[in-house]
Amino acid sequence: MLACKLTLVYGRYHMMTDLRSLVVSDYHESYEHAEVMADFMNCLLPFQHTTPSDLMQSRESYADQSIDMYKEYKHYLELFEGEGFLSEVAKQFCKTVYNADDYYTFKAFSNLNYGVYAETLLLYQFEKMDYPTFMEQFQEISIFERKRKPLKASAFKLYLKTMHRVLDLYKSLLSEYLLDKRKEND
Repeated sequence: MLACKLTLVYGRYHMMTDLRSLVVSDYHESYEHAEVMADFMNCLLPFQHTTPSDLMQSRESYADQSIDMYKEYKHYLELFEGEGFLSEVAKQFCKTVYNADDYYTFKAFSNLNYGVYAETLLLYQFEKMDYPTFMEQFQEISIFERKRKPLKASAFKLYLKTMHRVLDLYKSLLSEYLLDKRKEND
């Protein structure tokens, strides 16, 4: 449960931070570059047609999207508070993972399959989803085949290994936080 909560919180944090970077960036997308990227996206994701204008957004648009992600991030922090989930520690977790190079799998998949797995597991745990629906939803999303497919054993093992690393980091940050709080009270 804790790994699922961290996945959902981090996914929003990651998107929010990336969008903020685009707002303050000096990089300005040219239409020619957007055409090349749209062609690339259309080859990569043939089920979704991308136009150059889809890839050209204003700073204001990025700012609006970042604000929306911030609101979702704050919502999840408040929603999950309690039972071993501390917002202050979760915030530090997000910053640590975002700036670390060795959590690349978690960073790459937190807004893709891992986010879907987290939502599905939480809904099932809180009895908001029946078992057949859970089994249908807890599958890999294949962007190349445009469908869901059963999770391969290797992908599931990687998911579990990644979630263990995530929990270990969170527990380490929690221990530091509690130790600091204890020192403040002494």
